[in-house]
Amino acid sequence: MSVVEVNEQNEALALETAQQRNLKDRVREKWAKTIAFVSIIAIALGGLNDTMDAIDKVYNLTLSQFTDIPSHNNLERIYIRASEDVLEETFGAPVYIKKSMAGDVIKYYDDRRFVLSAVTRDGAISAFLVFPKTDYKPNTIEHAGGDGLLETVFSTNESVSDIRVNFSRSVSYYIEENTTGTFSNLYSSVAGYSEFIEPLDDQKQRLMSELSDGLMLGDDITDLVVNLRDAVTPNFYGYTNQGLDVLESAILTLTEYRLITKQ
Repeated sequence: MSVVEVNEQNEALALETAQQRNLKDRVREKWAKTIAFVSIIAIALGGLNDTMDAIDKVYNLTLSQFTDIPSHNNLERIYIRASEDVLEETFGAPVYIKKSMAGDVIKYYDDRRFVLSAVTRDGAISAFLVFPKTDYKPNTIEHAGGDGLLETVFSTNESVSDIRVNFSRSVSYYIEENTTGTFSNLYSSVAGYSEFIEPLDDQKQRLMSELSDGLMLGDDITDLVVNLRDAVTPNFYGYTNQGLDVLESAILTLTEYRLITKQ
Protein backbone atom coordinates (compact mmCIF):
# COMPACT_ATOMS: atom_id res chain seq x y z
CA MET A 1 0.00 0.00 0.00
CA SER A 2 1.42 3.39 -0.98
CA VAL A 3 2.03 6.28 1.37
CA VAL A 4 -0.75 8.24 -0.33
CA GLU A 5 -3.29 5.44 0.25
CA VAL A 6 -2.26 5.17 3.92
CA ASN A 7 -2.68 8.90 4.38
CA GLU A 8 -6.15 8.79 2.73
CA GLN A 9 -7.25 5.97 5.07
CA ASN A 10 -5.95 7.86 8.11
CA GLU A 11 -7.82 11.00 7.05
CA ALA A 12 -11.07 9.07 6.49
CA LEU A 13 -10.71 7.38 9.91
CA ALA A 14 -10.06 10.72 11.60
CA LEU A 15 -13.12 12.27 9.90
CA GLU A 16 -15.37 9.37 10.96
CA THR A 17 -14.08 9.60 14.55
CA ALA A 18 -14.75 13.35 14.63
CA GLN A 19 -18.28 12.85 13.30
CA GLN A 20 -19.04 10.21 15.96
CA ARG A 21 -17.67 12.51 18.67
CA ASN A 22 -19.85 15.39 17.45
CA LEU A 23 -22.91 13.13 17.38
CA LYS A 24 -22.26 11.95 20.94
CA ASP A 25 -21.79 15.55 22.07
CA ARG A 26 -25.14 16.59 20.52
CA VAL A 27 -26.97 13.65 22.09
CA ARG A 28 -25.34 14.37 25.48
CA GLU A 29 -26.34 18.04 25.20
CA LYS A 30 -29.97 17.21 24.40
CA TRP A 31 -30.22 14.76 27.31
CA ALA A 32 -28.62 17.31 29.65
CA LYS A 33 -31.25 19.88 28.67
CA THR A 34 -34.06 17.34 29.12
CA ILE A 35 -32.81 16.24 32.55
CA ALA A 36 -32.31 19.84 33.62
CA PHE A 37 -35.84 20.74 32.44
CA VAL A 38 -37.40 17.84 34.35
CA SER A 39 -35.32 18.62 37.44
CA ILE A 40 -36.40 22.27 37.44
CA ILE A 41 -40.04 21.25 37.23
CA ALA A 42 -39.54 18.66 39.97
CA ILE A 43 -37.97 21.24 42.28
CA ALA A 44 -40.74 23.72 41.52
CA LEU A 45 -43.31 21.11 42.45
CA GLY A 46 -41.78 20.41 45.86
CA GLY A 47 -38.41 18.70 45.64
CA LEU A 48 -36.51 16.01 43.81
CA ASN A 49 -38.66 13.32 45.38
CA ASP A 50 -41.42 14.50 43.04
CA THR A 51 -39.38 13.80 39.91
CA MET A 52 -41.61 10.96 38.70
CA ASP A 53 -44.68 13.14 39.11
CA ALA A 54 -42.87 15.89 37.20
CA ILE A 55 -42.07 13.47 34.38
CA ASP A 56 -45.76 12.55 34.17
CA LYS A 57 -46.65 16.23 33.90
CA VAL A 58 -44.03 16.77 31.19
CA TYR A 59 -45.43 13.73 29.38
CA ASN A 60 -48.97 15.10 29.59
CA LEU A 61 -47.78 18.51 28.42
CA THR A 62 -46.08 16.88 25.45
CA LEU A 63 -49.27 14.99 24.63
CA SER A 64 -51.32 18.16 24.76
CA GLN A 65 -48.94 19.92 22.38
CA PHE A 66 -48.41 17.21 19.81
CA THR A 67 -51.43 14.87 19.87
CA ASP A 68 -55.24 14.89 19.99
CA ILE A 69 -55.37 12.50 22.94
CA PRO A 70 -56.11 15.00 25.75
CA SER A 71 -58.87 16.67 23.74
CA HIS A 72 -60.50 13.33 22.98
CA ASN A 73 -60.24 12.31 26.64
CA ASN A 74 -61.83 15.59 27.74
CA LEU A 75 -64.82 15.10 25.46
CA GLU A 76 -65.28 11.53 26.71
CA ARG A 77 -66.18 13.00 30.13
CA ILE A 78 -68.95 15.20 28.70
CA TYR A 79 -72.34 13.58 28.13
CA ILE A 80 -76.02 14.30 28.64
CA ARG A 81 -77.13 14.09 32.30
CA ALA A 82 -73.55 14.15 33.58
CA SER A 83 -73.04 16.46 36.55
CA GLU A 84 -72.40 20.06 35.50
CA ASP A 85 -69.40 20.01 37.88
CA VAL A 86 -67.49 17.88 35.37
CA LEU A 87 -67.32 20.87 33.01
CA GLU A 88 -65.10 23.00 35.23
CA GLU A 89 -63.23 19.94 36.53
CA THR A 90 -62.26 19.15 32.95
CA PHE A 91 -61.92 22.54 31.26
CA GLY A 92 -61.57 25.03 34.10
CA ALA A 93 -63.69 28.17 34.26
CA PRO A 94 -65.86 28.97 31.23
CA VAL A 95 -64.46 31.59 28.86
CA TYR A 96 -67.91 32.99 28.04
CA ILE A 97 -71.38 32.82 29.60
CA LYS A 98 -74.77 33.93 28.31
CA LYS A 99 -78.48 33.14 28.68
CA SER A 100 -80.87 31.75 26.11
CA MET A 101 -84.17 33.44 25.29
CA ALA A 102 -85.83 30.99 27.71
CA GLY A 103 -83.38 31.86 30.50
CA ASP A 104 -81.11 28.78 30.30
CA VAL A 105 -77.46 29.43 31.18
CA ILE A 106 -75.05 28.57 28.37
CA LYS A 107 -71.35 28.22 29.18
CA TYR A 108 -68.51 28.06 26.67
CA TYR A 109 -65.15 26.35 27.12
CA ASP A 110 -62.18 26.80 24.78
CA ASP A 111 -60.02 23.73 24.27
CA ARG A 112 -57.01 23.99 21.97
CA ARG A 113 -58.87 21.90 19.38
CA PHE A 114 -62.54 22.79 19.84
CA VAL A 115 -65.03 25.12 21.51
CA LEU A 116 -67.61 23.44 23.76
CA SER A 117 -71.01 25.06 24.29
CA ALA A 118 -72.86 23.49 27.24
CA VAL A 119 -76.38 24.01 28.60
CA THR A 120 -77.09 22.90 32.16
CA ARG A 121 -80.33 22.41 34.05
CA ASP A 122 -80.97 21.15 37.60
CA GLY A 123 -77.25 20.52 38.14
CA ALA A 124 -76.78 18.35 35.04
CA ILE A 125 -75.69 18.80 31.42
CA SER A 126 -78.87 18.88 29.33
CA ALA A 127 -77.41 19.81 25.93
CA PHE A 128 -74.05 20.61 24.39
CA LEU A 129 -72.41 21.38 21.07
CA VAL A 130 -68.84 20.76 19.92
CA PHE A 131 -67.31 23.18 17.39
CA PRO A 132 -64.08 21.56 16.11
CA LYS A 133 -61.16 23.76 15.11
CA THR A 134 -58.96 23.19 12.06
CA ASP A 135 -57.70 19.62 11.54
CA TYR A 136 -59.36 18.21 14.68
CA LYS A 137 -61.54 15.15 14.15
CA PRO A 138 -63.58 14.30 17.26
CA ASN A 139 -65.00 10.88 18.00
CA THR A 140 -68.63 10.85 16.78
CA ILE A 141 -69.16 7.08 16.79
CA GLU A 142 -72.13 7.41 19.20
CA HIS A 143 -73.82 10.06 17.06
CA ALA A 144 -76.67 9.31 14.66
CA GLY A 145 -74.26 10.16 11.82
CA GLY A 146 -71.60 7.75 13.07
CA ASP A 147 -67.84 8.06 12.79
CA GLY A 148 -68.03 9.79 9.40
CA LEU A 149 -70.47 12.49 10.55
CA LEU A 150 -68.21 15.47 9.78
CA GLU A 151 -67.04 14.06 6.45
CA THR A 152 -70.35 13.31 4.69
CA VAL A 153 -73.31 15.45 3.64
CA PHE A 154 -76.34 15.78 5.90
CA SER A 155 -78.50 13.63 3.62
CA THR A 156 -76.57 10.47 4.56
CA ASN A 157 -78.58 10.52 7.80
CA GLU A 158 -82.30 9.97 7.17
CA SER A 159 -83.61 10.13 10.74
CA VAL A 160 -84.29 13.89 10.91
CA SER A 161 -86.96 14.97 13.41
CA ASP A 162 -86.50 18.76 13.43
CA ILE A 163 -84.53 21.47 11.60
CA ARG A 164 -83.68 25.15 12.14
CA VAL A 165 -81.93 27.64 9.90
CA ASN A 166 -80.72 31.21 10.27
CA PHE A 167 -79.39 33.49 7.54
CA SER A 168 -78.25 36.88 8.80
CA ARG A 169 -75.30 39.25 9.08
CA SER A 170 -74.52 38.12 12.65
CA VAL A 171 -74.37 34.40 11.87
CA SER A 172 -75.76 31.91 9.38
CA TYR A 173 -76.29 28.29 10.34
CA TYR A 174 -78.30 25.15 9.72
CA ILE A 175 -78.97 22.68 12.54
CA GLU A 176 -80.98 19.46 12.70
CA GLU A 177 -82.04 16.95 15.33
CA ASN A 178 -81.77 13.21 14.68
CA THR A 179 -83.67 10.46 16.50
CA THR A 180 -81.09 7.68 16.16
CA GLY A 181 -77.65 7.05 17.63
CA THR A 182 -76.13 4.84 20.30
CA PHE A 183 -78.03 6.47 23.17
CA SER A 184 -81.12 7.65 21.29
CA ASN A 185 -83.38 6.32 24.08
CA LEU A 186 -81.79 8.92 26.40
CA TYR A 187 -81.21 11.93 24.13
CA SER A 188 -81.14 13.10 20.52
CA SER A 189 -78.15 13.66 18.26
CA VAL A 190 -77.61 17.07 16.70
CA ALA A 191 -75.61 18.09 13.63
CA GLY A 192 -75.13 21.49 12.07
CA TYR A 193 -73.24 23.84 9.81
CA SER A 194 -72.08 27.29 10.91
CA GLU A 195 -70.26 29.93 8.89
CA PHE A 196 -67.93 30.90 11.73
CA ILE A 197 -66.16 27.56 11.33
CA GLU A 198 -66.24 27.55 7.54
CA PRO A 199 -67.21 30.58 5.42
CA LEU A 200 -70.27 30.28 3.20
CA ASP A 201 -69.68 30.03 -0.54
CA ASP A 202 -72.25 31.32 -3.04
CA GLN A 203 -74.10 28.01 -3.23
CA LYS A 204 -74.47 27.64 0.54
CA GLN A 205 -75.57 31.26 0.87
CA ARG A 206 -78.28 30.74 -1.72
CA LEU A 207 -79.51 27.45 -0.21
CA MET A 208 -79.65 28.84 3.33
CA SER A 209 -81.30 32.05 2.20
CA GLU A 210 -83.98 30.18 0.26
CA LEU A 211 -84.69 27.84 3.17
CA SER A 212 -84.78 30.70 5.69
CA ASP A 213 -87.23 32.65 3.51
CA GLY A 214 -89.39 29.56 3.03
CA LEU A 215 -89.64 28.97 6.76
CA MET A 216 -90.61 32.60 7.46
CA LEU A 217 -93.24 32.64 4.71
CA GLY A 218 -94.72 29.29 5.71
CA ASP A 219 -94.02 27.72 2.32
CA ASP A 220 -93.56 24.03 1.63
CA ILE A 221 -89.84 23.69 2.37
CA THR A 222 -89.43 19.98 1.62
CA ASP A 223 -87.42 20.46 -1.58
CA LEU A 224 -85.42 23.31 -0.06
CA VAL A 225 -84.37 21.12 2.89
CA VAL A 226 -83.45 18.25 0.58
CA ASN A 227 -81.34 20.55 -1.61
CA LEU A 228 -79.43 21.97 1.36
CA ARG A 229 -78.87 18.60 3.01
CA ASP A 230 -77.56 17.15 -0.26
CA ALA A 231 -75.00 19.94 -0.64
CA VAL A 232 -73.67 20.70 2.84
CA THR A 233 -71.42 18.75 5.23
CA PRO A 234 -71.79 19.20 9.03
CA ASN A 235 -69.00 21.11 10.76
CA PHE A 236 -70.28 20.88 14.34
CA TYR A 237 -72.30 18.37 16.34
CA GLY A 238 -73.83 17.71 19.75
CA TYR A 239 -76.54 16.08 21.83
CA THR A 240 -79.66 17.29 23.62
CA ASN A 241 -82.68 16.24 25.66
CA GLN A 242 -84.29 19.67 25.25
CA GLY A 243 -84.80 19.85 21.50
CA LEU A 244 -83.30 22.51 19.24
CA ASP A 245 -84.74 25.64 20.85
CA VAL A 246 -82.00 26.08 23.43
CA LEU A 247 -79.27 24.94 21.03
CA GLU A 248 -80.05 27.71 18.58
CA SER A 249 -79.06 30.14 21.33
CA ALA A 250 -75.95 28.05 22.03
CA ILE A 251 -74.58 28.59 18.52
CA LEU A 252 -72.06 31.42 18.67
CA THR A 253 -72.29 34.48 16.47
CA LEU A 254 -69.28 35.44 14.35
CA THR A 255 -68.28 38.13 16.84
CA GLU A 256 -68.63 35.83 19.85
CA TYR A 257 -66.52 33.12 18.22
CA ARG A 258 -63.77 35.59 17.35
CA LEU A 259 -63.85 36.95 20.88
CA ILE A 260 -63.49 33.49 22.43
CA THR A 261 -60.82 32.18 20.06
CA LYS A 262 -59.12 35.56 19.43
CA GLN A 263 -59.19 35.00 15.68
